[in-house]
Amino acid sequence: MVEALHFVGFSTTDKFKPPYTVTDIELVKVDLMNHFGTRKGERVMVPEFGTIIYDLLMEPMDARVKKLIIDDVTRIVQLDPRVKSSDIKVTEIEQALLIEIQLLYLPDGITYEMAVQFNTEGQE
Repeated sequence: MVEALHFVGFSTTDKFKPPYTVTDIELVKVDLMNHFGTRKGERVMVPEFGTIIYDLLMEPMDARVKKLIIDDVTRIVQLDPRVKSSDIKVTEIEQALLIEIQLLYLPDGITYEMAVQFNTEGQE
């Protein structure tokens, strides 16, 4: 029995030859990583796309900054109707922030964890 696909897309990230097709949960991860990889305001004609986390990397990690980060991650996940977040953890590591997001993939009810690291090196 072949499992039906819910979503099909394309990505050349980490792929050196065709096929460039990504599906379902992997497609959601690619889409979320695209969002997290873009500074808010950086995308032409879509000023609300992206994250503010890059602007907060050099700030002291106090309760206010942590809340801003969690709120921004929550906003980004809520923009994708295919998933829902149940837990978000922010960890400050040497010259970086690690964001761990517990996601529920709604079409199949599968829970998975996604980790996104934001490095301070090379940031403006």
